[in-house]
Amino acid sequence: MTRKIYNVLLLTASISLVGCQTITVVPPKTAPQYENIRTMQADSDLDGDGVLDAIDECPETPPNVVVDAKGCPIEVDVGGLEMEFNGFFPPMSSQLPDTYDAVFVKVAESLNDYPKANVFIFGHAATNEIDKDAVATLGFDSLSRNRALSIKNTLVLQHHIDAERIRTYDCSNKILVPDTAFIDPSFEKLNVKNIEAKQRRATLKASSSVKDLTNLEYDSYIQMYGGYAKHCEPFE
Repeated sequence: MTRKIYNVLLLTASISLVGCQTITVVPPKTAPQYENIRTMQADSDLDGDGVLDAIDECPETPPNVVVDAKGCPIEVDVGGLEMEFNGFFPPMSSQLPDTYDAVFVKVAESLNDYPKANVFIFGHAATNEIDKDAVATLGFDSLSRNRALSIKNTLVLQHHIDAERIRTYDCSNKILVPDTAFIDPSFEKLNVKNIEAKQRRATLKASSSVKDLTNLEYDSYIQMYGGYAKHCEPFE
């Protein structure tokens, strides 16, 4: 009788022990999930630029825009600008004919398309226009400078090109033009034929690559700008 009671008690203890080992405590569904919320916030990228909001300094970047490590847009250079324009003046004048108005519109459009391109304007004068007294007194001829400034003022005042992009040079009569084959046929009425007429001009060059005429790194730049760097004086 005693052995039976002992067996029953032992069996009951075993069942109780097994039951304790299989019990799983489930937290209430109302328990706040703080860790999950913090993880979601840290991993979010609301503007979809690939930079997480936690470190994104430009959080509202438009779609399909290249950004830097801080999430801010960066400029991508997809090409460059190399442009040349020659404007020819009447004798002893620094006022360009109205023939060039449409050309200036195209020049300004190109400069606006490449806002970081530098603009170099070279003023020239014919030998028979040089004021020897002015050169002797001032050390330069004002006509060639005024022609360069005329081009600059047209770009700045009429076409709103930033003056900080533009550098002007006085070339006097030191750089010849061998021919005028590059002139648009619509300029034929200007009658730019003889050597003196070819010297009455201002030359504009714009470049995305050339920054300083005193430091021309490549042969192609030297070919395009070397003569101007050697013979022309910067003045503004």
